[in-house]
Amino acid sequence: MQPATELQDYAYSLASRLIYSLTEKQTHVQDKYDYYNADNDTPDFGISTPMRMRHMRPGIGWAQRAVNTLGDRLIFDGFAKDSSSINTLLEDINGYGVLGKAKQDALIAGCAFIAVSDDGNGGKVLVPFTAQEATGEIDQTTGLLKYGLAVTKWHIPKPRKPGIMYAPKDYIVFTPEYTFVFVNRVLDQIVRNSTNRTMLHAITHRSSADRPLGKSRITNTARRIINEVGRMKRRLEIAEEFYSMPQRYISGLAEGADVDGGLDSALGKVWTITKDEEGDAPNVGVLAQLSIEGFETSKKDKARDFCAETALTMRNLGYETANPTSGESLVAMSDDLLLEAKHTQSEMGRQIKEIAITLRMALDNNDTIPTQLNEISPAWQPIFEQNIGAVGDAMFKLFQAMPELVGTVEGYRMMGIGIRQAEELVKRRLAANTGTFMASGGGTT
Repeated sequence: MQPATELQDYAYSLASRLIYSLTEKQTHVQDKYDYYNADNDTPDFGISTPMRMRHMRPGIGWAQRAVNTLGDRLIFDGFAKDSSSINTLLEDINGYGVLGKAKQDALIAGCAFIAVSDDGNGGKVLVPFTAQEATGEIDQTTGLLKYGLAVTKWHIPKPRKPGIMYAPKDYIVFTPEYTFVFVNRVLDQIVRNSTNRTMLHAITHRSSADRPLGKSRITNTARRIINEVGRMKRRLEIAEEFYSMPQRYISGLAEGADVDGGLDSALGKVWTITKDEEGDAPNVGVLAQLSIEGFETSKKDKARDFCAETALTMRNLGYETANPTSGESLVAMSDDLLLEAKHTQSEMGRQIKEIAITLRMALDNNDTIPTQLNEISPAWQPIFEQNIGAVGDAMFKLFQAMPELVGTVEGYRMMGIGIRQAEELVKRRLAANTGTFMASGGGTT
C-alpha cells in the first residue's frame, strides 16, 4: 500500500489531468447536443442575408432523426445464459433505464459513462454520466478504463450566466485500486476498490484506435450538411417574403413630377396615378419573382447527402417515397442502417457485459471474475419486426428439413424472438414435455 501522502499527491495529479481533458472537450460535446436539439448556430457568409437574420436558428431536426432512428432499434433485452441473476438485479436497480440513457448519450456525443456506486443501504446502483460530466482513458488491451473522472456537482456562480461553462466543484476519480472522492475540490475520502476494476465504465459508439472514446452519430459531415440546409432556409425565408409581397415599380414619370416618399405597394393599397398635360401616364410594373421550387430541390439533394452519411432513408427525413412491396424490401431499403445497428449492438453489448461483471463483483466483494459471469451473453430485441406469416412458412419448411431446430433457442431466434424470451419458451416446452412424459407413466410398461 502506498504512503498516504504519495497517494494523495497521485490523486490530485490525476484529477488535475482529467479535469483539463474534460474541460477541453466540453465545448465540442455541447455543440453536438445543440445540433441534436436543433438549437445550433448556423454560420453565415454574409452574402445576401440581412444582419437581423444572420443569428436566426432555422431549427433543422435531422440530427435528432439520425440519433433516434438508430437508437430506437437498439433495445437492450438483458443477458442470455444468466445463472447469476444479473437480469433480476438490473430490474431491481433500474439498470435497464440507466443503460438506455447512456446508449442515447453515446449516440449523440460518441460516448457516455456509467459508474457502479453504493446506494447507501449496502447495495449497488448504476449512475449515468454524459461526456460533458465524465471522461477517462481507455486501456486498448482490455477495453476498460485505466482511470476516469465523473463530476457530481458544478461550481455555479450567482447570478447564473447563460452560455458559461462552469468548473467542477465535487467530483470522483476512479482507478482500479482506489476511488478518490473530492468535495469542493479537496480530497475528502479514499475508498479501497475490492474488485481491482475501475468502477467507471465507458459506453462508446464507433470506437477506434484513433478515437477510443468513440464517434458521434452527428458526424462533422452531417453537421456541415445541416449548416448548408440552415443557410438555405434563411435564403428561402427571404425569397418567400418577396414571393408573397411582389415588388412593383413605376416608369415613365414626367420630368419634375412629385414623388410621394410614403408610397407603399403593400397588398390592399390603392394608388391613384393621373395623366400629365400631354395625356401620358406612367407605367406600373412588377419585378420578376424568383421561384421557390429550386429551394425544395436543393434541400432534397442535401437530404440525400445526409442519408448517405447517416445510413438513413429519405422516408426517415419526412420525404414521401414509394411504399416497400414486402418486409424484405423494407429491410433492403434500410440495409445500411441494419449493419450500423448490428455493429453498435456488438460494441455496446461487450461494454454492458463488463458493467454487469463489475456490478456483481462489487456486490460480492470479489476480485476474481466467476466463470458463470463470463458465460453471459448480451441480448437485444430484434432490430426489425418480422412478418410472422412469411417467417412461419419459411420456418415450417426449415423445421421439416432440420427437425433438431424445433424448440431450440436458435429456432426461436430465427422467428424474430428475443434471446431471453426464447430461453423462457424453451424452458416451458421442456417442462411441458417432462409433464407429458411423467403423465404417461414415465416410459414404464
